[in-house]
Amino acid sequence: MPYRSNHIDVLKILSALLMAAGASACASGAGVKDAQPVSVAEPSTASMLRLAHAARSAGDLASAINLYRNALLQDPGNGDLQVKLGEVLAEAGSFDDAIGVFQDVDDASPDKARALVGLSRIYLQLNQPEQALAYADQAQQIAPADAQALNQRGVTLDSLGRHDEAQASYRSILETAPRNVPARNNLALSLAFSGHFDEAVAILTPMARSSDASPQIRQNLALVYGLKGDAQRAAALSKMDLDEEKVQVNLRFFDYARSRQR
Repeated sequence: MPYRSNHIDVLKILSALLMAAGASACASGAGVKDAQPVSVAEPSTASMLRLAHAARSAGDLASAINLYRNALLQDPGNGDLQVKLGEVLAEAGSFDDAIGVFQDVDDASPDKARALVGLSRIYLQLNQPEQALAYADQAQQIAPADAQALNQRGVTLDSLGRHDEAQASYRSILETAPRNVPARNNLALSLAFSGHFDEAVAILTPMARSSDASPQIRQNLALVYGLKGDAQRAAALSKMDLDEEKVQVNLRFFDYARSRQR
């Protein structure tokens, strides 16, 4: 029977169990609310953006937020800067601030679709998938062929259990960008969530064997095998990135998820 029930609950548990393998560095230093303005040697927008990108990559979200805010003081109304600031605020868990920044992006801005995608992601994190879908739909209306908007719409539809529609969104991306990693990964997961395990394995296996495969791809393939009932392959893949304790936690989760399919 296709795996459709309790989709949102399963995804929440899954993210807690599997994302540990690919977790990024945590924010360091002062919290977002306590952050102080950052002084830079070259007070140009370009230099601040370079520093902001470096701080964000290092997990220093407080510094990145201050730098993006200072850059916006020099270039107010810059949609690209607003989107980047909104994204970092969302990463830091400052959802209300991020929502305000995304909503401030001008409707005529070429970055409006990205802002709507950002809003969709936040509302999905807040477990409001219907509102998330509304923003994803708006983003796709503005940019019908945009991979980011199509992918976000697919993720949101999957969270609502509307897997066929989600898969159509991912396939739209792959028609023009057949090697798009997020679309291939999410299509495979969507197929698995709807019970099409062999198709999901066929998509993820070459990705997992690639020399630049990420732990997340390997663990997603482990998930598919686990949902399929192949505990041996699921365990072998899990052990490539996780310690024995986490492997056993994942295997128990796979058994639990499979029991919910019946």
